[in-house]
Order: sequence, then C-alpha cells, then structure tokens
Amino acid sequence: MSDENNLAIRVTGGLGIISLDRTSHLNALTLPMIQGIQAQLDQWRHDPQVQAVLINSNSPKAFCAGGDIRYLYDSYQAGNTRYQDFFATEYAMLSTLRQFPKPVIVMMDGYVLGGGFGLAQACHINVSSEKSRFAMPETAIGFFPDVGATHFLSRLDEVGVYMALTGEQISSSDALYLDLVDYHVPGERFAELEAALSAAPILNPVEIRKIISTFITHPQESELQKRIDLINQHFSYPHLDEIEHSLAHASDALNQDWAKKMLAILQQRPLMAKQVSLKLQQTGQNLSLEKCMQLERDLQDIWLDQGDFIEGVRALIIDKDKNPQWQTNNAEFEKTLEKCWPAWTRQHIDSLCYK
Repeated sequence: MSDENNLAIRVTGGLGIISLDRTSHLNALTLPMIQGIQAQLDQWRHDPQVQAVLINSNSPKAFCAGGDIRYLYDSYQAGNTRYQDFFATEYAMLSTLRQFPKPVIVMMDGYVLGGGFGLAQACHINVSSEKSRFAMPETAIGFFPDVGATHFLSRLDEVGVYMALTGEQISSSDALYLDLVDYHVPGERFAELEAALSAAPILNPVEIRKIISTFITHPQESELQKRIDLINQHFSYPHLDEIEHSLAHASDALNQDWAKKMLAILQQRPLMAKQVSLKLQQTGQNLSLEKCMQLERDLQDIWLDQGDFIEGVRALIIDKDKNPQWQTNNAEFEKTLEKCWPAWTRQHIDSLCYK
C-alpha cells in the first residue's frame, strides 16, 4: 500500500515493512513521513500478526539522504515554528524506534546521510549493501551532526570527530569496520533476504540474525581502516585550530595529499558549526543517549535563528551560488549557546565556542 506520506506499507507473514518512497528526493524525510513511521509503529506495537518490522527504501540510489532541509528553511523564512515541530516529531519517532518492543531491521542500499543515518542507527539490526555510503554532512550547510550523532559518532573517538567535522562519506566496508552496521549483504540479494524473513514462522532477534547470516558476504577491505592511524593522529587534538594546524603541517609525503584535502574541506566549513560539532563529540562521550538527544534538541531550537544553517541552505540549495557568507564571530550567539548548554555537561567542557 502506497500512501500520500511517501511511505509504502505492507505486512507479509510476520514482517511489517515500511518502505521509504520519496525516490525523487532520495527519500529525504518530510514531516508526514516521520509522522507516518510513528503512526505505523504505534499500530503494529500491539498487532499479534507483526512479529518484527523492516524499514527499507524503494529508491535504487538511497536509503535516505537526510531530513527535508528545504522544509526547515521555508518554515523559518515564513516565520512559523513548524521547523521546531519537525525536530520534535523526528526525535520522538527515533525514541519510539529505539524502544520498540519488537525487532526493527533496517536494510540500506545507497546513500545513508544525516537524518537517514540517525534513522538507521535507531533500528536494532542494521544490514547494508556494498553500495551504501554513510555520512553526517551537516557542517557543509552550517549545521551540526544531530539525530543522535552526539552519541553514536562520539563512541568512535577520533573517527567520530573526523566524520562530524568534515562530513566525509564512508563506505559500507568502513561502516562494518566501525560497527555502525551489523551485516553486509549484497544488494542483489536484498529481495531474497526480505522474502526469507517474511516466510519465517518465528521472527525474534535470534532467528532474524540466523536468517541474515546465511546471506552475508565479506566486503572489500575498509579504506578508512587503512587510514585509521592518520585520522587518530590529526583529529585527536582538543581544539579546532590544533586539528587544522596538524593537517597543515603533515610531514609524511605519502599522506600529505589526504591531509591537504581534509584541511581544505575544514576551511570551507563555518567556524560556529565546526566548533560546536567538535564540542558535541567531546561532550557526548560522557553522556547517555538520552542526554545527547536532549542537548541536540536544545541546540536545534536556537540554531536556525542564530546559526549559519539558513545561509548555508540559501547558498547551496536555494540560490545555488555556492558562496555562503559564514559568520566569523557572533558574541550574542555564543552567550545563547552557553545558556543552552545544560549544567550536567559543564563538568566535561571548558567552554563552548571560540576556544
């Protein structure tokens, strides 16, 4: 069944399937899509026929390319609070997913970016094809990695800082190496795997994992793993200027090109987005998932008004001039951020911005 909320819903055997079906926009999540996922989970929670839930995509290119940033931009420009409603509804849905009493499987084939990455991480069993590309690219539009990235990226230490600041994509092999996905299954076998799950008489976590294990293959070697020492070397510093200085003075001739590329990426990103993204990664290591999510929500509610998000979307999505005028200093915003930063995080940080 296809719905006006860009979700295709069906039940086959004991498996409830939610397929993201906004293929023209790489399944960027709209508010109706988020509400639809929430409503379907609420309906299936007490449905005895549905033993497990599968979330996948009808797009050959993407699982989900993130949230609908154009909607957030338009809401802010119109002077209403729908953008805040979007974030609140999204976070409630993610919490429902994580706490759902039945197993939730996600099958990813193609781009898994931003809000799509957060959606996948909220599921219980993650399956990726060789085509998947993962990233939290928010700093490119003057934002910060959210949807729980303060928690799930910060558990990766220096790699999490690298991903949060640069927004660089990683492969399915990289994600498997980092334990961001559980299983690697060839994309050409996804339909067969779905059929096997649908035909299973019992769909508890143990049985689901047994079924998936019969489809797994070994992916290509992780390129990120080959560079792990390099990432650790440059992205271990506590302050942004130290990270950039380290990249600028890379001495190993074999790795200078990579360091130069990373430095160029960072220099294109706005200062506030980089600074706050770094502090979120440092702080998130010491916080529960719930507190990480609350911290992100507090920041979201002020960011569109005072951060660089609106300018980033204007330059890259609306006008497409690719010439954003980032803020270089905003003392008022810094004060607002300090107030936003909860007392329970202060023992873990020295300051928030412009260190």
